[in-house]
Order: sequence, then structure tokens, then C-alpha cells
Amino acid sequence: MKPIRLTLAGLQSYREKQEVDFERLCEGGVFGIFGPTGSGKSTILDAMTLALYGKVERAANGTRGIMNQAEQTLSVSFTFELTGAEGTKRFRVERGFRRTGDASVTCHLCRFIEVRAEGDAVLADKLAEVNRCVEERIGLTMDDFTRAVVLPQGKFAEFLSLAGKDRRQMLQRLFALERYGDELLQKLNRRAQETGAELARTAAEQQGLGDASEAAREAAAEARRLAAEAAALARAELAAAEEAYAALLKVREREEERRALAARREALLADAPRIARLEAELARLERAERLRPALEAADEARRGRLEAEARLAEAERDYAARKAAAEAAEAAWTEAERAASEAEPRLAARLEQLAQAEELEREAAALAGEAEAGRRRLADAEARMRDCEAQAAKAADTLRRASARQQELREKLKAVELTPEERGAWMAAAAQAEQLRAAAARRSEAERELARAEQALARAADAAREAESRRAALARRAEALLGRAAESFRLLNALAGDIRRDAERLPAIIAALRERAREAERRQLAARLAGTLVPGQPCPVCGALDHPRPHAPEPDGAGDDGRDAEALVRRGELLADELGGLRLSAGSLLQQAGQTIKLLADAAGLPGSGPFFDGMTSAVREAAAASDALTDDTGTFDSLIDDAGTDDARLGLDESPSAMLEAAAARAADARRLAGGHEAEWSALSREAAELARGLADADRVRSRAAAEAEAAAVSCDAVRHRHREADESYKAQLNAWRGRFPAIEPERADEALREWERRDREAQDIRQALERSVPFVEEQQRLAQEAERGMHEARLEREVWRERLEGRRRTLEELRARLDAWTGGRPAAERIAETRRELEALRARLVNSRQRRETETALLRQEAERRASAAEAAQSAIARDEDAGRRLLERLMEAGFRDAGEAREAIEALPRKERIAAEIEAYREAMRQLEAGIAHIDEVLQGRTVSDEDWRACEERLAAAKARAEEALAAEAKAERDLEELERKAVRWEELEMRRRELEELAGRYAKLQSVFRGNAFVEFVAEAQLEQVCRAASERLGFLTKRRYALELDSAGGFVIRDDASGGMRRPVSSLSGGETFLASLALALALSGQIQLRGRHPLQFFFLDEGFGTLDPELLDTVVTALERLHSESLTVGVISHVPELRARLPRRLIVEPADPAGGGSRVRLETM
Repeated sequence: MKPIRLTLAGLQSYREKQEVDFERLCEGGVFGIFGPTGSGKSTILDAMTLALYGKVERAANGTRGIMNQAEQTLSVSFTFELTGAEGTKRFRVERGFRRTGDASVTCHLCRFIEVRAEGDAVLADKLAEVNRCVEERIGLTMDDFTRAVVLPQGKFAEFLSLAGKDRRQMLQRLFALERYGDELLQKLNRRAQETGAELARTAAEQQGLGDASEAAREAAAEARRLAAEAAALARAELAAAEEAYAALLKVREREEERRALAARREALLADAPRIARLEAELARLERAERLRPALEAADEARRGRLEAEARLAEAERDYAARKAAAEAAEAAWTEAERAASEAEPRLAARLEQLAQAEELEREAAALAGEAEAGRRRLADAEARMRDCEAQAAKAADTLRRASARQQELREKLKAVELTPEERGAWMAAAAQAEQLRAAAARRSEAERELARAEQALARAADAAREAESRRAALARRAEALLGRAAESFRLLNALAGDIRRDAERLPAIIAALRERAREAERRQLAARLAGTLVPGQPCPVCGALDHPRPHAPEPDGAGDDGRDAEALVRRGELLADELGGLRLSAGSLLQQAGQTIKLLADAAGLPGSGPFFDGMTSAVREAAAASDALTDDTGTFDSLIDDAGTDDARLGLDESPSAMLEAAAARAADARRLAGGHEAEWSALSREAAELARGLADADRVRSRAAAEAEAAAVSCDAVRHRHREADESYKAQLNAWRGRFPAIEPERADEALREWERRDREAQDIRQALERSVPFVEEQQRLAQEAERGMHEARLEREVWRERLEGRRRTLEELRARLDAWTGGRPAAERIAETRRELEALRARLVNSRQRRETETALLRQEAERRASAAEAAQSAIARDEDAGRRLLERLMEAGFRDAGEAREAIEALPRKERIAAEIEAYREAMRQLEAGIAHIDEVLQGRTVSDEDWRACEERLAAAKARAEEALAAEAKAERDLEELERKAVRWEELEMRRRELEELAGRYAKLQSVFRGNAFVEFVAEAQLEQVCRAASERLGFLTKRRYALELDSAGGFVIRDDASGGMRRPVSSLSGGETFLASLALALALSGQIQLRGRHPLQFFFLDEGFGTLDPELLDTVVTALERLHSESLTVGVISHVPELRARLPRRLIVEPADPAGGGSRVRLETM
């Protein structure tokens, strides 16, 4: 980047527009900017920064703080060149600012322009777009640009001798390495907290999904398969039932249809007599329809005769009326012709006289108009004369008052005008007060921010305590619920043990009862066989002929014992089935209870081990094994009975077997009741446990989030406290500076003093402007007085001329009006002419109308005579036609069988019914045909088959039962499908959560390692050390170039700078051993290296920089060494600008920019170029 031209106006001490031609300044490689302290040398650098970035780093209150207090606008323009791979391009940035009030400045012009040979091209004209274009083209932010362009030499000399820690801190400030310290650690802590919170949420959600294992999914799949098979069998049964139902329904519908058709046929047969009458009526209407033409012809002939006779009578009446009208028209025409011949000569003479009177009226009107115009001109002249007199008097008075006002303003200006000393104090106090207000505003803002941060910290701490309290309350509820569940589980386990013991004892009891029943049956059979034995006859069982010990007959009631044993066996089998169901229910409840207790313990964070939990786990496993045994093997109960044995003594059945069954049945009834109660209780406990588990998971998430927010709020609060301390120290420093410079003005009264100075300055400016405006005003009043005198004289002459003209025109007008009154009687001539013409035209129109009426009436009389003759002839012809039509009609009536024309007309009037009657007859016949065909078709289809009501009801019952079984099977299949889908959905989400949990645990571990790495300031110091090594290498290369390879710069083991003296065999010595000139060269090399490192962030190298001060302590010899070293830099296409006020340095540099300080009289700073 190479500077070309800079223009500025209204910036700090610069008021008028100044231009700096950097192209000429940079031709020698080294140039100087010279001027006394406070003249505005550094403002040139501020102008470059303001043009490029729209702001100045050292401005206390934005743009308003650097705008000249006596100016209303500020403008800067900077032209520069950029050299890159695409060649050299030239750009110009323009910015303009104006005041919009006492406390605000706005940017009204902002443009980024590419300077081209064919003409400038505006690349951006909006503030944000211009800032973006500058940073994109240059590649440096404002901080980087100012650090790279302005090298405060004294600071880098200090940097050269600093200790390692202090040097690293300075590097951190220069390269903004703070972002690798606390800012990075805060961001890392925030992400670690977010990761921990998400990990807790993931674990809680995974725990809430429940059992979604592979075994559970396989069991659900098997249940779905069995339900699908059952549903398929039910659907097949339903399809067979529906097919049988459809077959019977068709036969039943056909039977119903045939009965309906037969009923409709019988109804049609009952309507046959009415149809016969309709057929007779139809024949009569057809005969009447054939008579219609003859009747219509007779009626038409009668109407024609009547109409002809009426037309003849009307023609007679019209002829008589027309004849009377023709005679009256003839008399009227004769009278009109006589009146016209008498009046026309008189009216023509009157019209000629009135035409002459009309001409006289025009002449009189013209004279009246001229007289009126003359009167207006006379009035205007008199009014102008009066106006000119008034203006002359007013101008004289205004001129007198204006002169007095000028004298008053001059005296007032002397009283309020600021002296140069007062103006200088005002400017300095305004800048200092602005800085003080800015510091106070920053301190107030820091106090408010600190209050907000402390409130946020308190809220975060309260939220954390509240979350912990809510979580503890939920945990206490969970412990209480867990105690209730444990007690309920103990009772349920005891009930399951009782049911299991009864179920285990019952097979042996039933087996013994069966054996007793079989023994009683054997005894009964033996007794019946013994009763049939006959001595000497063979035994039907063993064939023996001797029967020495036949079985004794059974006493009465022995058969009842066998039947009672069988009844007890059946009751025992029913009780065994019931106990098996209760055992399954109890096992299922135990499993549910175990899951609920485990869920509660996990959610509340309680230990899941101990005697209670071990016993619970054992009970749940036993219940599950028992349930599996009962459901997997349907022959288990029979096998238990077979293995039970028949040893009655072992069970004590001789004592009371029925009592034992009764006791078991009673215990089973109690178990049913208790199982129902336990099921309802565990359902409520499960719901409450699930709700508590969700509440505890939510509480854990809220607690983690609140803890993270509290920690972040504490970190933020510490940072805010630090900023508050800095703002408070800055305010106190500004306050001390004010009191040191303006001890007579209290800071609280600074604004009042500034306003007083500003008021006096504004008042003086207003007075000067008023004096400047009063000079042309007085001259204008003198000119107005002279013009008023001239106008008054001209108006007086014009008034006399118009008075004479008006008198002559008045006399002529009176003569003309007298002649007109004699001819028209005082009325307008045009009105008289119009009346005469209307009278003449009416006379002529009457004559023409009378003649036309006579001719018209004569013609109409001839037409009426012809019409009367034609009507008489037509009447005779109509009478003949009427008589002929009457004879023909009478003949046709006789042929059709009608007595007279009236009867025939009645029949004709009924003709509209003919089509309806015919349609009704046809519909009757068609319906009969269709019914006969339908009955025949149904008989053919049925072929004698029928369905009784009993068969139909039985079919409906079978279909309803099949539908019910199919619906139950379908519902069971859908439930099994939903259960499987729910498990699969849970499994997918559980695996996703498991994968995410592992990822989050790994990420949390990485964050923990990074937190240990970034804790403290070690990483920032490491980056600073690496940056320092790069700067040292670049500075050593620069120093070697400046000293002709005599010196090099290195770092020792402690991070301090040492000088390697290659001219002395590479001996290393501390930088404190260098002379003043050598120290300056080393500092300059270090400054150039640091500037180069900062420039690496940009897209284009900076081809210039400024050295600010640092030359005041050099002797002439060292000064010569320094200037020689700076001139050598020109070989690198690098231009150096030296900012100084040292006269010896000014004498050595060939090109100088001289800055002249502001004039105490009000003029601003100025710049001029000097060359040798």
C-alpha cells in the first residue's frame, strides 16, 4: 500500500482545506513532518485512519470529539495505490461529516472510488459497504493498521530492554493475544458445561425408555406371529360363514322378490275394469280430434264475418269525421292568407329602424367602456401617488433606525467577543471536558453493568438453589414412595408364596382323591360281580368254578362316597386352574413391581443393592420362572398329579380331604380379592413412579443447567468487576487532569463555563453576521426612497391627463343615449328586433300551416272514401263464407256421432288428457308383461329351493359369532403389532442415545483435557514466545542490513534480547552495552519487524510507515547515523516518515512537510511542502 494524496478540513486544529501530496514527499525515500508541539502533526495520521475506517482511535467522543469546534462540517479524502498479482490499482476514500445539533455528528458522505484512466468508478457509497471494501482491499483492521503504520520509537527501545515477562505482556497487547487466554477458556468452559448437560439429558432419556432389549423384541415378535396365525384362522372361519350367509341371503331375497311381484300382479288384475273404461274414453277423444279442423274452420268464418261488419261500420264513422275536418281546414287557410298580406310591409319597416338603433347602442357601449377604463386609470394613478408618498416616509424612518442599530451592534460586539486567550482555553476545556464526560459515562455504564451482572449472578444462584431444593423434594417423595412400594412388594410376595404353596400341594391332594374314587369304583364292581356268581358256574373274570371268598356286599351309602370323591376331583381340577391363573397374575405383578422399584431407585439415585433388593430380585426371578413353567408346558399339572403318589397317610386325607379343598378354595378367593387390590395399587404406584422419574430427570437437567449458568455468571461478574475498576481509574485520572489544568473551574461547572464561552462566541458570530447584513439593507432603503419620489411625480401627471379625457367622453355618451330612448323606448334594440322578427315568423308560419293542413285533410278524405268502399265489399264476402262453413260442420258432426257442436267442443277440450290416458293404458300393459316375466325368471332361478326362518336365524348366529371371533383376533394381532413396533422404536432411539452418550463422554473428556491445558496463562505465554522468536529473526535480519552485517539480534534462554557482534567473532553481549546510535538502530529494526508481522495479516504490504518522535536525545553524530540508516531503507521500496520537532533532523531531510499551528485569531493549522 502506497499513499498518494491526503486532503482534510475541519479536523481538530485544521479548519480550512489542506492537501498533503505524499507522491512528492515519498520521492526521496525519507521525509519529515515538522512543527511545534500541538500544531497538528499526529492529526495527519488521524486523517488517514478516519478516511479509511471512519473513526479515530484516540478520539474521546467519536467523531464529535475530533471535529473543530468552530466548524460545522469535517471532510477527509485519502488516495492510495495497491500493488498485487493483478497489477497496480489506485483507490480513493472520501468521507464527510456535519453537525446535526449541539451533541451529535452524522456522516453525510461516504464513498470508495477506484481511480481509472477512463474515469472514476464508485465501488461503494454506503457506510458499511465502504468499511467492508477498505478491509477487503487492505486486509487490515484499524488496530492492525495503526500499529503497523505508526512506530513509536521510544516504546520499542523500551521493549528491547524489557524482561521476559514484561516483554510477553507487551506482545500480548500488540498482537491481541488475549483471545487465546481468558476468552478461549470461557468459551471452552461454556461448551464443556453444555456437553455435560446434554450428556445428563441423554442418560435420563435413555433410562426413561425402559427395557428395549433383543430378548424383549424376540418375545414380542413371537407373540405377534401367534396372534397373526390366530387372526388368519378367524378370518378363514369368517369367510366361510359369510359365504354360507350370502348363499342363503340370495335365496331369501329371491323369495321375497317373487312374493312382492305376485302381490303387484294381483293389484294390476283388480284395476282391469278401470283400464277398459279408459280405452273407451280414448276412442271418443280420437273421433273428436278428427272433427277439430271443421270446427276451427266454422269458428274462423264466424269471426271473419263479425270483423268485416265491424270494419264497415268503423269506415262509415271515419269518413263522416274526415269530411268535417277538410271543410274547417279550407276556412282557416283563407283567413291566414288575408292576415299575412296586411301585416308584412309594416313589420319590414320596423326592422330597418331597429337595426340603426342597435348600431347606436354599440357605439354608446364602447364609449362607456372607455370612460370606465379611464376612471380606473385615474384611480390607479391616485393610489400610486399615495403609495409612493407612504413608501418614501417609511424608507426614511427605516434608514434612520438601521443606522442606530448598526452603532448598537458594534458596541455589543466589543463586549461579548472572545479574546485569543479565552478561545484557546475554551477549545482545550471542551476537549478535556468531553474526555471527562466520556470517562464518567464509561464508569456509569460499568456500574450499571456490574449491578446487572451481580443481579444475574444472584438470580443464577437462586435458580441453582431452587433446582437443588426441588430435586431434593422429589427425591424425598421418591424415597417415601419407595417405602410404600417395598411394603406392598412384601405383601405381594407373601401372597404369591401362599398361592404357590397351595398350587404345589393341590396336585397331590387331587391324585389321592382320584385313587380313592377308583378304589370305590373297584369295590362297587366287585360287589356287583359277587352278586352274579352261582356255585358251580365259572367266574366271568377268572373262570374258576369255586367261589370260596366272594366280595361282601357294600353297605348302603358306599356308592355315594365314590361320587363325592369324583366331585371333589373335578372341584380340585377347577381350583388348580384358578390357582395357576392367580400364580401367573402374581408373577406378572411381581415383575411390574420390581421394575417400578428399580425405576424409582435409579431415578432417586438410591443404591440398588442390599438385602431388600437381593430378596426382591430373587422373588422376581422365581415368579418369572414359575410363569414360564406354567405357560410353556400345558401338561405340567397332569404330571404333578401323576407324580404325587397315593399315600393317603402322608397327606392326612383320612382326616378331612373336603375340608382341605374348602380351605384352599377360601384362600383362592382371598387371593383373587387381594390380587385385584394389588393390581390397582401397583398400577397407581407405577404411574406415580413414572411421573416422579420424569420429574427427577427434569430436575437433574434444570440443576445442571442452573449450575452452568451460575458458573458462567460468576465468570462474567468477575470480568465486569475488572472493567468497572478500569473505568473508575480512568475517570479519576481524567478528573485529576482537569483539576490540574483548570483549577479555577470545578468539573461540575465545566459544562456551564463551556456553554458561557460557546454562548459568547455564538452571540459574537451572530452580531458580526447582523452587521454584515445591515450594510446592504441600508443601501437598499436609500434606493427605495429615491424610487418612491420618482413614482409620486409620475402618478400626479397621469392623474391630470385622465381627468380631461373622461369629461369629453361623458358628453358624447349622453347625446347617443337620448337618440336611443326615442327609437326603442328605453328597451334594448336587440330585444325589439327579436320581438318583431318573432311576430313576422309567426305570421308566415300560420299561413304555411294552414295551407299544409288543407292539403292534408283533402288527401285523407279521399283515402277514407276508398276505405269505406273496400270494407263494404269485404263484409259481403265474409257473410257468404260463414254460411258455407256452417253447412259443412253439420255434416261432419252427424258422421262422427256427436249430437251438436257443443258436445264435440267439450270432447276437444278434453284432448289434453288423451296422451295421459294412452300412457296409463300402455303402462298398465307393460307392467303386467314385466311382472309375468319377473315371476317366471325367479321360478327358473330358484328351481324349487326355499329357506326357513329357523335356518336363516341359525346362519345369522354363526356369522355373528365368526365376526366377533375375527374382531377379537384382529384386535389381538394389532395389539401385538403395536407392542412390537413400540419396542423396535424404543430400541432404535435407545441405540441412538447410547451412541450419542459415548460421543458426549468422549467429547467431555477432550474438553477436560483442554481445560487443564488452557488453565492459567501458559498457552498465551507459549504463543507469545513463538511470536517473539519470529519477530527476533526478522529484526535480526533488519539490523544486519542497517549495520552492514555487523550486528545480529538473538534470544537467550530466559527470553531476553542479546546482541551478537559478528565483527568481533560472534561475541554475544547484552543490549544495554550498545551505544545510543546502536540502540536506536536495534530499536528501529525491532519496530520494523513488529510492523512486518502485523502486516502479514493484510493482503498488500505497506510501503510506508511513520516514526513518531524519539530523536530529541541524539547527538549530531548519532543523528547522522540514524538518517543514513533510514535512507538505506528506501532500497526496499519502503518510505519512512519521521515525525519530529528537532531542528537538526529537519536540516538533514531533503523533503519536509511543515505544519504551522493554528492562528490565535481563528485560523486553523496549515501544511506546506519544503524541498532542498
